[in-house]
Amino acid sequence: MLMQRVVVALVLVLAACVDAFSSKRYSHGSSVSARVSTTSLRDASSPWSFPNPFAAATPKSFPKSVNGGDVETVDALVVGSGISGSTAAFYMQKAGVNVLLTEARDVVGGNLISKRKDGFLWEEGPNSFQPSPTILRFAKDLGMIDKLVLADSTLPRFVFWEGKLFALPGGIPDLINFGLLTWPGKIRAGLGALGFVAPKPEQEESVQEFVTRHLGAEVFERVIDPFVSGVYAGNPRSLSMKAALKKVKNLEDLGVTPGILDGAIVRINQIAAEKKANAERDADLPPVKGGSLGSFQDGLQSLPLKVQEIMGSKVRTSHKLVKVEKDKKSSSDEWLATFETGKGIKVIRSKALIITSPAYVTAPIVGGLGGVLPEASALDKINYPPVASVTVAYPNEAFKEPLRGFGHLIPRAMKVRTLGTIWSSSLFPGRAPPGYTMLLNYIGGAQDVDIAKLSEEQIVAQVHEDVKKILLKPDAAPPKVLGCRVWPRAIPQYERGHLDLIAKVEEAGKSCPGLYLGGNFKTGVAFGDCVQYGFGNKHTLFHIYMQPYTNIHNTLKYKNTRILFKNIS
Repeated sequence: MLMQRVVVALVLVLAACVDAFSSKRYSHGSSVSARVSTTSLRDASSPWSFPNPFAAATPKSFPKSVNGGDVETVDALVVGSGISGSTAAFYMQKAGVNVLLTEARDVVGGNLISKRKDGFLWEEGPNSFQPSPTILRFAKDLGMIDKLVLADSTLPRFVFWEGKLFALPGGIPDLINFGLLTWPGKIRAGLGALGFVAPKPEQEESVQEFVTRHLGAEVFERVIDPFVSGVYAGNPRSLSMKAALKKVKNLEDLGVTPGILDGAIVRINQIAAEKKANAERDADLPPVKGGSLGSFQDGLQSLPLKVQEIMGSKVRTSHKLVKVEKDKKSSSDEWLATFETGKGIKVIRSKALIITSPAYVTAPIVGGLGGVLPEASALDKINYPPVASVTVAYPNEAFKEPLRGFGHLIPRAMKVRTLGTIWSSSLFPGRAPPGYTMLLNYIGGAQDVDIAKLSEEQIVAQVHEDVKKILLKPDAAPPKVLGCRVWPRAIPQYERGHLDLIAKVEEAGKSCPGLYLGGNFKTGVAFGDCVQYGFGNKHTLFHIYMQPYTNIHNTLKYKNTRILFKNIS
């Protein structure tokens, strides 16, 4: 019974980490470039649909701005074509909203960067996702559900410890033979899961403090630490438990005992009930086995590229946001967004302005003494450590044995510089030509910021040495380098105080109706969190309402139509 409880506790803690690890997001902003080297809203009767007050198309207008330039007017403007912005813009257009989507770079996708060359297909940002109904619905509404590819749900995930790879447990038999934890470590975790834990402290706990209190130092060091390094490229000693791993943190408040096991059982029953309640709604979605990971035949970037194809001229690339201000000449709450483009300065007026850029990009534009939301300058305090994603390929014969699994993570105690490696060609078919095995490696992070000082050649050499220690034969030659992308400011760190910072900015934002700040610094770093935000079901729900309008000669004229984003999390 004790071992069974240990399994339940560990599996649930790991499950909460896996989604973020398999879908980590690397942020980019128009002000900072990465170093790169490369050799439904179904129908009106659907429970997912929104009202369509803009069914009668709102005509474009180009009144003169105060500086004499032309101003384009829309109902909603979404800044940033990453997965959050692309999802939001797509569903607003589907609802009939006159919306524009802008991107600072010359290609859509934000940090979704899929590359194809010489028979290889790889990702340089997020690499996969756990298929949720929202992601599947988005793919179906885009007409891309037939492009979905799913990895084998039985593929193991490994942790490298003292020269060996240990597959993480998926059940009781696995845990009994799970050599990564000693028997004292297993017993300590079991007792903690049963509720024999120290009382909750008054201060905000770090990930390390929470896990150690509940499951012991050994579980933290050998199991949770490598996952946190993989998820956030962060330091678990400074990351906030309630902000970074809130699903696990919430478990201790759901049960009867102070442990997380009771809460885990309650949550399992809640998930089953939610699944049953939504069965009819999701009946047209493909079935997905638990633990599966997903992607698309042409990579994750194919999603925003499809949004661009559907929205057409409503998507504007090479538009770098440089200024946001209220339209003082407007009788209603409207916003003026100024962009630098390849064709000069462009100003766009909108009733709703949704900015999904990274915190360090958003802060100086809307914050500060001269900004429309001075409190937003605090967003610049959010730490974004540097991370490099390095994609390499080796001949199959270079490996000690054929790879079958998701990949491996490396605890910081092992003094190996690479954070973890995704076994890309094992995960999804068609990612590498015959005879090759492709690996996606992550290196750097909050505990290794000096990675940004290395050249790409030095980074690749370090990754090769690390991979060689774990997977390759001693005489393995250097790899075929497909891509090395250094993200100077990668994943936002949800450190202690993060939720308070966000709450203060949100509270101050109430004075700016129509201005909404999104992005993974707020919604969560997992791919699914960002899609959910854009979809509007978990984090933000798009409410469209109309103030009185007049009907003149059967033409609807909306007065002070506004789009509101209501936080329901």
